[in-house]
Amino acid sequence: MSSRLNTLAATPISIQDLFASEPDRLSRFVLREGALRADFSKQAVSQAVLDALIDHARDRDLIGWREKLFAGAPINSSEGRPVLHMALRGVGGRESVRSEVSAMKARMADFVDHIHREGKFKTLIHIGIGGSDLGPRLVADGLSAGGIEGGQGAKMDLRFVENIDGASMNDALVGANPSETLVIIVSKSFGTQETLMNALAAREWLARTLGDKAGKHCIAVTANRERAIDFGITADHIFDFWDWVGGRYSVWSAVGLSLRLCFGTSAFDDFLDGAQAMDVHFRDRDLHENMPVLMALMGIWNRNYLGYGSQAIIPYSRRLRKFSAFLQQLEMESNGKSVMRDGQEAGLTCPVIWGDEGTNGQHAFFQWLHQGSPGAPVDFIALLTDHEGRPDHHKALLANCFAQSEALMVGKSDAVVREELRRAHVDADKIDQLAPQKTFSGNRPSTTLTLDALSPFALGQLIALYEHKVFVQGVLWGVNSFDQWGVELGKVLAGKILSELGEGRERDDMGAHDPSTQALIALFNKAD
Repeated sequence: MSSRLNTLAATPISIQDLFASEPDRLSRFVLREGALRADFSKQAVSQAVLDALIDHARDRDLIGWREKLFAGAPINSSEGRPVLHMALRGVGGRESVRSEVSAMKARMADFVDHIHREGKFKTLIHIGIGGSDLGPRLVADGLSAGGIEGGQGAKMDLRFVENIDGASMNDALVGANPSETLVIIVSKSFGTQETLMNALAAREWLARTLGDKAGKHCIAVTANRERAIDFGITADHIFDFWDWVGGRYSVWSAVGLSLRLCFGTSAFDDFLDGAQAMDVHFRDRDLHENMPVLMALMGIWNRNYLGYGSQAIIPYSRRLRKFSAFLQQLEMESNGKSVMRDGQEAGLTCPVIWGDEGTNGQHAFFQWLHQGSPGAPVDFIALLTDHEGRPDHHKALLANCFAQSEALMVGKSDAVVREELRRAHVDADKIDQLAPQKTFSGNRPSTTLTLDALSPFALGQLIALYEHKVFVQGVLWGVNSFDQWGVELGKVLAGKILSELGEGRERDDMGAHDPSTQALIALFNKAD
């Protein structure tokens, strides 16, 4: 990493002091784009550090990599593919790509109109896992907010099945009528074990009531038409997406068909427009005024120079409660790499991403955030508009959000704690015991993102912001953010072990495993 930044990191920074020494700090460290405002001023980053971080980004040719991204160059180097999820919202890509996207969007719009006019289906079951589940599930929660198209008036009862655990399927089927249920099976390869097993279960459930007509209730979203047809999906019920769309970047594609069906084409198009606005912002703005770039650089500083090993994501919105889980895949699957694009060993890369909705987290892990060692930087996310018709609840929610970011920064000194205890007439010996326990070190960094409202447009902006942050950090760490070889080995071994589980299996039937795994297989076979 940069020697200049190493030198700057050697001198501790007081975030509070930065507000005094940099009178224009808010104007420099707060950015707005559309419905989204990002306040980076509570990060332990001085103007000198920010300038050095931006110089480092230029040295790593971030601008050149950004140009390659939008030009459709094959920056997914290990698979020889371009990265064109922005083309799904109308930015970048060749004319042929834009034409394919437009045709698919028109076909989806026609299909949605047909389903809504027919009025036959009341329940929609979306089957997928990973990027085929997390993105649609997050957006479905977001679009359920009141006061927007689709909010609290969804056209269908949308249910998700993601886990191979049978409980996931069982829960989704409770109270559903097969005659009024549409099943959407989402798998890029149409070979994902969990998705196919759940798809088979759903088709069998439909067939018990509908017989041969069950197939008319099944839709596939995939890049592998042949496998979908072999499964029994008719060609006119298959919606394509392409190998240049990574699963964790796919909610903008036909993977979002269930969202269009449930919340309407207009709401989904607004969602795409929000992402497009962030794409243009990222592509065109100078690095100093670029929201994804600044967010990425704050993360680089915290990870590589201040040594934080994790990043907390705390949305103060129940409608965004899945956001930290969504980002776990987006960030950790993209940049959770120990090897760079050239095959050389990488340094510190993606931190652990974790979190929960506020205010729940305050009664769980915030103790560690405030007084634990070393703590973690926090992204606070808040909505300025009350969508639930409970203004008192909303004000209390925002008060907690704003207070937590302030408390992490200002802390509570030993002198203040001791004075409070003296005023409470606590004995001197007890003060010596209690004061260290009640002291907060403060100076813990955070970013606060505020959305004017949880509109489809704002939600699109928010998700695209983090997508581009991941890209920037991948460039600076030198890793390929668009492959995921680390998920493959476990899949291969699971398939092998599955064939070895079952009644009557003998040790001679087993493959070669370590003693622990061999014993676990035998334990199940004995119980079975």
